[in-house]
Amino acid sequence: MLYFKNPELARLHHITLRTVLNWIEAAKQGKLDLTLHTENGKSYVANTARNVATIKQLVEDRKKYRNSRAVKVVSPRPEFYRLYSEAQIYDIVTNLEIHHEIPRQYNYFDGGATYWAEYADRLGHESAPNILNSTVKLLDKNQGYIDHLMSRYERVNVIDIGVGNAAPAKEFIGHLLEEGLLGRYIAIDISKEMLEIARLNIEKWFGNKITFEGYELDINYDRFSNILAEEYIKEKNSANVVMLLGGTLANMRAPVGALKVIHDSMGVNDYLLYTMKLDTESTRRFFDFNVEQPQESVPAPIHRFVSDMLNVDKTLYNHELGYDEIRHERYERIRFKVATKFAFKFVAGRRVLEFNKGEAILLWRARQQSGLDIIKQFDRNDFYMLHSSQTEDQEYILTVSRVKCD
Repeated sequence: MLYFKNPELARLHHITLRTVLNWIEAAKQGKLDLTLHTENGKSYVANTARNVATIKQLVEDRKKYRNSRAVKVVSPRPEFYRLYSEAQIYDIVTNLEIHHEIPRQYNYFDGGATYWAEYADRLGHESAPNILNSTVKLLDKNQGYIDHLMSRYERVNVIDIGVGNAAPAKEFIGHLLEEGLLGRYIAIDISKEMLEIARLNIEKWFGNKITFEGYELDINYDRFSNILAEEYIKEKNSANVVMLLGGTLANMRAPVGALKVIHDSMGVNDYLLYTMKLDTESTRRFFDFNVEQPQESVPAPIHRFVSDMLNVDKTLYNHELGYDEIRHERYERIRFKVATKFAFKFVAGRRVLEFNKGEAILLWRARQQSGLDIIKQFDRNDFYMLHSSQTEDQEYILTVSRVKCD
């Protein structure tokens, strides 16, 4: 008989594991009409249509009979509405309601960009391997191969997606500049503050040798092919190197959307360089994101910017870090200690979201993938992988891909 693993059932319905165990105990005592499945002496809820309907009703009943006096009502800070557009606020609200998570990209706005720059600066000064210095190392290690690919072109443009502080691409674009190949340097990020940090760094490193082009785009939805349309027509012997560095895809709930946008923005002479932290026992335990207090038991500033804008006080939740064996991802989330309502304002009216005590909101994920997983992911999304390379510790990977042509 098919059955739900207890942690899986808790995750699916945004409830605590204790609630699931209580349901099972009640079913054993005949107090709850749930069909159970027993395996190796342990009881689980059977995956049947009747059980699914019963569980759905149990979850709804918990909301219905909740003591309203115990509910904490939270309203976002005024700056939340100044910082994000109505469309972005809608995206945040719907993701909270449907997926119980905050889309990662909105944490890079305003002061969130500063938090990220501080964290990236810390990575840049570390001697131990990390995603920044390992990306730089892999690009340098594979520069000869990339040079071979670029040797047939007179001009190479760089499109840096999710540019951050531009540090991972610094040596690479400097090399193209020295070789006389660099055409345009195009930075893409959803955050204007992040783009400004990158612009200042490019000017500091290269002066007026490079003209910085920054575009506020959300790679989940916005193609960038139009930025290069005129050059595509006029420049017959040029190529574009699209850089997606630092494992951005691993932070997304549905990376297939971003991969489709990137794929549909690339041409036949374009190459995608991608780096990521690989799945190992060591990386599954990595959660050091705070700059000043790595072990502080609150969400890292780079992950909690939006929740702070939502006015979620730390007294309302417990902070959780862990590895999800089912989803194969590291996570950082908050779990409410009291029932909480969020009251959002829109031009057309209000929208109220309710979270029970024990429900959680995901602040950050990092999907854990092997090198083979990554190759398969790109293949499923119509990319042909030309080359891949790993660091000696097997914790970081660089891949070079092109779009498949019919």
